[in-house]
Amino acid sequence: MKKTILSTVLFLMISAVTYAAGFDGTWLTKVKTPDGNEFELTYVFKTEGEKVTGSMKMPNGDLPVTNVKVDGKNISFEMAFGDQAMKYAGTLKDDDTIILKMIDSPMGDMEMTLKRQK
Repeated sequence: MKKTILSTVLFLMISAVTYAAGFDGTWLTKVKTPDGNEFELTYVFKTEGEKVTGSMKMPNGDLPVTNVKVDGKNISFEMAFGDQAMKYAGTLKDDDTIILKMIDSPMGDMEMTLKRQK
């Protein structure tokens, strides 16, 4: 019985790390502003053990993501823009696509499709 429980726990831990690693890499999306202009955003995620870190690349420097949580194929994190904290939640749809939503942002809830860059 103990071996079965230990095996199950180890399998779940390995599965969580495997899914987290699915977010590794550089991801690109295009965003439209309210005035119709379009610009690109680049997100980078890296898994080290069970910890996921990341940033959003900007022309004047990278913005770190914080409070990253991965649960299976779901990811959530926060980013600070000045004194404004923005929350994001996303789902890994396939190996090369994340559907990411900005939640409670000053620009309203916005959905973005991130594509893995190879």
